[in-house]
Amino acid sequence: MTKLDTAISKSKQSKPYYHKIILDLLVQLTTSGQYRSLRAFKQSGDKLNTEQKETLRRYTDSIILLLELGMTFHEIKQFLVN
Repeated sequence: MTKLDTAISKSKQSKPYYHKIILDLLVQLTTSGQYRSLRAFKQSGDKLNTEQKETLRRYTDSIILLLELGMTFHEIKQFLVN
């Protein structure tokens, strides 16, 4: 996750809460909406299966690229969810 952390902190649109909302978005995308936040996922005790791990990697790479392109969180969410 260090690449993601770096991309978030270097983003021109970065806000103090960006880490949390981007991680929550990754959880939502990876679990197909079963969990809405990283906290809820951790509390459930569930583990990601192989397919979900690959999905997480792809979404993480996409978010890094979109942040590097200067997109805001709302633009990223709209792009990935729709």
